[in-house]
Amino acid sequence: MSIHIDPDASEAQLYSDLPSPLILPPSELLENYEPNVLAPLVRCSKLPFRHLTSLYETHITHTPMMLAEEFSRAQIARVSDFSTSSDERGVYWMTPCSGKGKGKEVIRVNHPEDYHSTSYEKCSITYHKSPSSSSSRYERLPPNPTPPNRDSQLVKGVLMAQFASPNPTSLADAAELISPFVDGIDLNCGCPQRWAYNEGIGCALLRKPELVRDMVKTVKGRMGWNWPVSIKIRVDPDPQQTVTLIQNALSVGISHLSIHGRTRHQASTDPVNLDGIKFAVETVNGQVPCTGNGDIWTYEDVINMRNKTGVKGVMAARGLLANPALFANYSSTPSHAATQFISLSTSYGLIFPLFHRHMAYMLESQFSRPEKVWFNSLSSSVSAIDWLEGRGLDWRSQRDTVWDARRGRGTVEHVHI
Repeated sequence: MSIHIDPDASEAQLYSDLPSPLILPPSELLENYEPNVLAPLVRCSKLPFRHLTSLYETHITHTPMMLAEEFSRAQIARVSDFSTSSDERGVYWMTPCSGKGKGKEVIRVNHPEDYHSTSYEKCSITYHKSPSSSSSRYERLPPNPTPPNRDSQLVKGVLMAQFASPNPTSLADAAELISPFVDGIDLNCGCPQRWAYNEGIGCALLRKPELVRDMVKTVKGRMGWNWPVSIKIRVDPDPQQTVTLIQNALSVGISHLSIHGRTRHQASTDPVNLDGIKFAVETVNGQVPCTGNGDIWTYEDVINMRNKTGVKGVMAARGLLANPALFANYSSTPSHAATQFISLSTSYGLIFPLFHRHMAYMLESQFSRPEKVWFNSLSSSVSAIDWLEGRGLDWRSQRDTVWDARRGRGTVEHVHI
């Protein structure tokens, strides 16, 4: 993609002249660009939070784990579990990767508020209408109108739906229902919770390689061989079990593999096993790209994960809950991330318990102990927002100048299925 930049053009003109971004399947995005990934978080990776992380160099996002049987047979489960927006996927300047397993230094793409500017062109650009589009749709913008280097390309982000299933038919039914709204599905083979194991899902599948194979094969048979289906696993104390599981999954054409570097029985406080992730990557032997997950708290951790394991993608969970701008190399949650989450949550709609939990995660390091106690006692989104405004968090004045592509209050479109 060759982009000619007029040195005399205004920023608004540069945005309006942008070409359409590349739209790639997840495997190609992983293989060629080494993207950053939001993990499927229990209840927490709902639409407003996915959209938020997409503003800060998180290129692939996942829904929370959904139960395929419930999703495929009950409308109430589909409405409760999944909603999306045409604007939740980000658009990014990405540089094709070269070399194997080499962590890349991040190029900070500043949020406009970092400039402390009040100029129109720094603060008020939100949407643009594609010159090649005949529709009235306005599209997501990259954070800056000019590429950070001559090799950078405009690439659109990816949304994956994660399902847990004990049988092939339910997974294929769920995949077919959700397929118009996502870029592929991920089969959960890693949830360690006892209830999930007892239901035959999550970690129960780690030692059922033939069932995993049959589930992927059934989805492919329903959706087409090229339709993306990935699996997310944990490392196994017995390496041969990992080999068998991966070989079965590869035999039916998984698009990519995500590896969490802890066993089923390890707590999240145990250090991640990078050697175990590396072993899984070596077992794949380049047949599909891999993503590594576990203990990603800083951008240095991102680079370390790539260097020591050979994964193409790096997935964060708790680290992004604490700091949604982690992948953009912010050391802690910047104020504009907090204000944008309030704006996104109020526009999309997010139940108070989840809104409260996210804000507590994001701002925990900035609260004193008495403030934490007080914030935890609040009982509504209104009271939480009022209290945060009293601490100086100004989100109302930013509602018409949100960085990524939002047109203001009440105009974010999203769908349920």
